[in-house]
This record gives sequence, structure tokens and C-alpha cells, in this order.
Amino acid sequence: MKRALSSVIFVGATIFAFGQGSFTIVRPFDGSKVREMVRVLFPKNAFPQGDSGYVGIFIDGEFVEAVAPKASKDGKYFEYLLDTKTLEDGSHKLEAKLYVDYSNQPRIVDTSSVDITVANRSSIAIPEDGFSLKYKFKTGTEHIYRLQQRVIQNVISEEQQKKQGSRPYQIQEDGESYKLLYAVDNAYSNGDGLIRMQVVPDKGIKGREYAYVTTSDATEPKKYYSENMAAIYMRIQPTGREVFGAVPDYFGLEGNTGVGQRLSLFASYPLPTLPSQPKKPGDTWGANFQMGTIDLKNLYTQKSVVETVPARGEFVAVEWEMGHPCAKIKNTISEGSSTKVDPKAAGGTSKIADRKISVEETIWFALDTGVVVKYFRDITIEGKADFGFTAGGGGNGNNSGGPAPAGFSGAGSPGKGGGGRAPGDFRFGNKQQGGPPQGGPSGFSRPGQGPQGGPTGLSGPGGVPGQGQGGGTPSFVRIRMQDLFVLEK
Repeated sequence: MKRALSSVIFVGATIFAFGQGSFTIVRPFDGSKVREMVRVLFPKNAFPQGDSGYVGIFIDGEFVEAVAPKASKDGKYFEYLLDTKTLEDGSHKLEAKLYVDYSNQPRIVDTSSVDITVANRSSIAIPEDGFSLKYKFKTGTEHIYRLQQRVIQNVISEEQQKKQGSRPYQIQEDGESYKLLYAVDNAYSNGDGLIRMQVVPDKGIKGREYAYVTTSDATEPKKYYSENMAAIYMRIQPTGREVFGAVPDYFGLEGNTGVGQRLSLFASYPLPTLPSQPKKPGDTWGANFQMGTIDLKNLYTQKSVVETVPARGEFVAVEWEMGHPCAKIKNTISEGSSTKVDPKAAGGTSKIADRKISVEETIWFALDTGVVVKYFRDITIEGKADFGFTAGGGGNGNNSGGPAPAGFSGAGSPGKGGGGRAPGDFRFGNKQQGGPPQGGPSGFSRPGQGPQGGPTGLSGPGGVPGQGQGGGTPSFVRIRMQDLFVLEK
């Protein structure tokens, strides 16, 4: 009887399958050469009505995942996005199996497969003498990037650390997202470029005519329109290294110098630097991080808007990224020595001792256009602090500047200096206001206060998450600040 019942179920599933259209992989074609994200297309009429059908994806016989495909943009197919970056270059078998729930049990009713050749790296020819990695500046060129920031904080007390199985208290902050313009206002005969950097309205989000930004004196984001977005100028070499940097003075009505800057929003986020000599995959060199900084006490007389930190550069590989053949470069630095933080330089509230700092920056530089199409920066700070942390504790509401990573900013200032400036430094300009140093989640501050601000997310509205009034037991702290920088135009 059981055998007969199984046969009935099998026959029912088979009849159901024949009632649908033919299930097949429409794209990519059998024998195709593919790279990056591949749209795997299926006929819409091959799927049952409702939500009972889904596809299992297999590569070389190994299960990848089972998903309910989404409709393609033209509405003609269902599609699945396959990330070929997870595969080795070469031949692979892509197989899709159509599953249908029958009597609360998933059953395979059809299968389709194609052979593909992944060519993310092998299709890029490497010159015998290596690649000359240089920016290609052309007067009038404009590029818009999106900068997305995220902060992850882990805290655990010494007592908790000693207990078996204790886990650190983790807070993840999604941060904010900005659009940045890099315009080439002049290309010099020696290859240098005069670059204009500034925040621009985020029209990609519901057609906004503004940027949505949280400043150091605010507890929530506010709108800043085009007239509030000031420019910073840098002359840089073809390798991206700064020749000079400046903030142009503002002449308002009736010659009132600087008045218009009181609501200006500055963004100093320099492009990554490149090696000065031709390189091949596997080569290493002495590189540097070029971190943005603005001296608000000398806003219009400063000659530089960056701080440089030595690093180790490595040409990891060539690969396709965002439709371009790219050089994948990784810059790293790790500081393992103990570092004491001056409480005054840290705003008097953030004290991290025995700090260990590591920075990793991955860059995808387009070999065809001479433009960075994407880069990712990951800064990790670990140490011991007496924040009065308790798992799940509330913030103290202070808006105090946090300590800056050693070597990335100058603690203190010529005036009422606060903590060091944050990586990916943004500044909110107001020459009319002063006050005690404060650091926002993105390093925003006001002229008249001196250099200040803390690492992204370390301080700002609400204080450090879980921070009490102090006097607690020492805690182990790990803070990760991640910036993703992607070319949009």
C-alpha cells in the first residue's frame, strides 16, 4: 500500500511538471564566457502559480543555494544573480533544479544545465614590464562616488572575559551615506590634476536636492542644500599624491570675507595613492594612506588637506570589477605597540590604553579609464578602556570627541584642540561659532574650535553605546570603522 501511495505522489508531481512551460536556462548560453555578476534567466511560465516553486543552484555538482527567483527588469523572465567572483577561473557546470512543494515536501520536477567558462582574471593580459598605474586627468571630467560608512563596536569586561562562553556586547551602527563629487578643473602638462572635492545632493534617493548629514552638535541628521556645500581643492600627481590642498576664501556681499562659510559643509576624502613604478600582480612596495584633514583654525591659509601614513602596498591581482579590467591593490598597516591616550586629547571621556590598530584598504583601479571604481577601507582599534561599560547599558548622552587612531591625526590643536580628526574626515563650517571640542560620527565640526573629532562612530550623539559615567571595571574594546567608496557616475 505504501509503495502504491508513493507511485501516486510521483505521478502527480510528474503531471504537474508537464503542465508547465519548459524549464531551461535561457541565459547564459551553453559554452559562454562569463565574469562578475551573471544574470541566469529562466522562462516565467516554467514556474507554478503562487509561491510553491523555487530553484536550486549547483556549481560542478555542489549545492550553492535555493532561492525563489525574481522577475527580470523587462518582466519576461525570472532571474538569479550568480557571483562568479566566488569561482575559480576556468570551466564550470552551472546546473539549476526546479523544486515544487507537493504535500508539504519539496520535489525536483525539472533540471537544466549549461557549461560556462569563468574569466574574471585570465582574460586580462599582463604586460611583461607590468602596469603603469596612473590617474588619467582630463579637464572638465566629473566623477560622483557614494561613500557608505558602518561602525561595529564590541565590548566585554575583564570579568566577563574570564568566564567560559562569555560573548562581547556588540553594537552595529549602519552610519550614513553621502555622494561626493570629484571634478578635474585643470589637467597639467606634467600629468597632475587640479581636483575639486565636495558633497553633492543625493538625488538618487527620491530625487533629493540635499544631503542628509548628522553634525557634531546635532542628535539627528539635517538637510544641507547645494548652497551649503563648499569645495576643497587639491593638486595631485598622477599617482594621487598631494602637491597642495586648499580651501578657497569666500567673499560675500559687500566684501564680507568668510560670512558665507558659516553653513558650509566640507568633505576631505582624498583619492587613494598608487605606486610610482610599473607593477605586476604579486609585487609589493612602500605605499601610504592619504587621510583627509582640515585645519579649521587656519581654514584659508593651509597648504595641505591630507595626512599621510606609511603602509605596505601589494598588487593582489587583476580582475574585472564593475565592468572594467582592474588592478586590485591592497594597502595595509598594523601597529601592535602599546599606546597611551592623553585624556585631554581624547575630549576627557574616551580613554583607550594598550591600543592595537590595523588598517586595510582594498582598491579596484580601472586599467582602461585610469579611475578608481571602488575601494574599501577597514580600520580596527582594539584596547582596554574604563568606559564604565555594562552589557546593554545606556549612553550618557555626551557628545564628546573620541581618541584618534595613532598616526592618523594630530591630537590636540593650536586652539582648544579636541581629539584627532576622523578618517574620511568631514567638517561642518561655521566661523561664527566656537565652543568646546566635540566629535560627531563622521568627524564633522565647526571652524573656531581647532582640529577635533573622533574616529567614525566612536563618539557622537548619545555618547559611546553602553557608556556610563565612568568608574566601572576596565573593559576590552574593539571598534571597526568601515568605509565603502563606489563610483556611481
